[in-house]
Amino acid sequence: MALLKKRFGAHLTERAQKALASRRACPPPQLLRNPLTRDLAKRLAEADWAATLSQIDFPYTIEDEEIAGVNCVRYRAGRSDPGAPLILYLHAGAFISGSPRINAGAVLPSCHLAGFEGLGVDYSLAPGAVYPTQLDEIERVYLAVTAADRPASRLVLMGDSAGGALALSSLQRWRRKGLPLPAGVVVLSPVADASSRSDTYFTLKGRDPIFGAVGASGTTTVFDLYAPGEDRSNPEVSPIEGDYDGMPPMLIHVGSREIFLGDSARLAEKARRAGVDVSLRVFDGLFHLFHLHWELEDAKAAHHDIAAFIARTAGAAAPSARRAGAGCG
Repeated sequence: MALLKKRFGAHLTERAQKALASRRACPPPQLLRNPLTRDLAKRLAEADWAATLSQIDFPYTIEDEEIAGVNCVRYRAGRSDPGAPLILYLHAGAFISGSPRINAGAVLPSCHLAGFEGLGVDYSLAPGAVYPTQLDEIERVYLAVTAADRPASRLVLMGDSAGGALALSSLQRWRRKGLPLPAGVVVLSPVADASSRSDTYFTLKGRDPIFGAVGASGTTTVFDLYAPGEDRSNPEVSPIEGDYDGMPPMLIHVGSREIFLGDSARLAEKARRAGVDVSLRVFDGLFHLFHLHWELEDAKAAHHDIAAFIARTAGAAAPSARRAGAGCG
């Protein structure tokens, strides 16, 4: 373990060091553009994400459900109360991979700790479907849920990585359309700048174990696949460009060892200047999508923080969620 400690920091637990050292690097842009190699990369990444479900040590169910013509999954964890607030989850995967089942490890712990159900949107993947298809599907689910299931004031929007971008873009779109906004939004390492201009795309290149080799070029490539030919100044494509005045409370999580740290910092500052109730949590030494790794103490602390935020913004906290919030800060 001496080499790992030297490379990744002695403050991390041995388990966290091992998880960090075993991260699979993102393939270079030319392989993402090629359909054959992109499919291989997609299958490898999805296998890694699905494997994290084996770390879940509490009861849960994942059930298929169709809402407004869109495939979704319903998450219930332990004592989830059907009348409690709802987490609407948008999964990671660079717009080209993943699913609400494969990435369930990112949201199930928060459902478990808060005592709330979750609903994952199985939005269409790029490049087979491109912008604005994904936002259309998410909006149809949101409208159906807020009309018949939970009011917007009892719903928290949650997304990680590309799902975080879709969550933020959806907020921009819904406000433009005059729709009621959710009670809060949780974004985990959101890819918020389609033009990849944050300093950390460059300062952490070579140091991010997943994206360090590709840097900004990897992000611009996936946005080319998701929103080909679209204006990168459009906040519904690149949410860092948006106006955050009047947006709901926001919780942002990010690891210090990922190139998207700058996107999260810029987003938090932009929201703060607009008067948004925003909290930015930076987990030192942690990697992209570490929330999937429930066995890590840092992941547990992160999900406790999310559960407390959801309880605060979307309704009365369940007893364990109130306990979970104690000491998070």
